[in-house]
Amino acid sequence: MTIKDIISQLPSKSFAKHTSIIQAGDTPPGIFYLEKGYVKMNSLLSDGREITLNIFKPDSYFPLMWGLSNIRNAFNFQAMTPVLIRLISKDDFSKFIKAHPDLLLDLTNRVLIGLDGLLFTISHILSGTAYQRIIAALLMFSNRFGEKTPSGEIIILPLTHQDIANVAAITRETASLNLEKLRSKGLITQKNHLFIIPNLQKLQSESQTDSAELPFF
Repeated sequence: MTIKDIISQLPSKSFAKHTSIIQAGDTPPGIFYLEKGYVKMNSLLSDGREITLNIFKPDSYFPLMWGLSNIRNAFNFQAMTPVLIRLISKDDFSKFIKAHPDLLLDLTNRVLIGLDGLLFTISHILSGTAYQRIIAALLMFSNRFGEKTPSGEIIILPLTHQDIANVAAITRETASLNLEKLRSKGLITQKNHLFIIPNLQKLQSESQTDSAELPFF
């Protein structure tokens, strides 16, 4: 029996878009398995701005830092879209991974990939202009969530300007101005909140970011 076999037997729970799932400082009720939708992990800066540190897609578990290492949860987890989750108790989760080291290896790999993405984001926030931060955020989204069309365009999941601003750690107004600049250059288009990158190489060249630097997630 796999952990997914166990999880599939557990009751599911739905969360509406923008609903808080876990708040910073709270002790989570267990480990969440994300069956459908997208969940963001964020933190509030001292000036009240929100910064998105990670985004979880279907077939993800969270919060793993608390679940695997008993580290106090210091982050907010919020539904970006309608979400369907299943909850497994921390004790049951711990017992299963101790009996199945291959799962622990997979989870450790997920944590490290997430850390790589976080370090990528931080490095660009600390060193780049707002314009470069926006491009870095779009490149990250395309790398993690992008779907390539037959024509070679890359379509990213539905995002608001605020979502992108939160990843780039800038205001929504600044994000909108720089997204418009990218649109005017033909480097991005948008349809029904779906951001489309016509040519990934051109956008990458605009940011002066080496493809080897991009987080895999």
